[in-house]
Amino acid sequence: MKGEMKTSWSDEQRAAGERFRQAWDEFFRTAQQPERTLLRPDMGTPEEFRIAEVRARHEAELLRYPNVVAVSEGIRTKLGRPTGERCLVVYVERKIARAQLEPSQVLPTEIEGIPVDVVEIGRVEPLTR
Repeated sequence: MKGEMKTSWSDEQRAAGERFRQAWDEFFRTAQQPERTLLRPDMGTPEEFRIAEVRARHEAELLRYPNVVAVSEGIRTKLGRPTGERCLVVYVERKIARAQLEPSQVLPTEIEGIPVDVVEIGRVEPLTR
């Protein structure tokens, strides 16, 4: 395949990724689609719009935390399974135990009433051409 990525993932990491994929497949297969009250056809529900506004206001601040690599709107996961709860997702290279962080390094659990979910994604590197 042209442009195929070569990875150095361990068998354990591949298995964890497959479990995560299966959990999301199950979530989307069984999730009931909420009735959408559209503000604009491309904007989604009022809740989604509000979360996008909160992300826009706080993204730069969240990216200043150590280890944070990205921020998005999304769905909270718990024990590797999607819960259906809308939230801000903060992606980190690796999760660090709260006890090992200074108080100023601990991410908030919610912002403006929107829950924050922290997801470990590993090192982010640009693709080479």
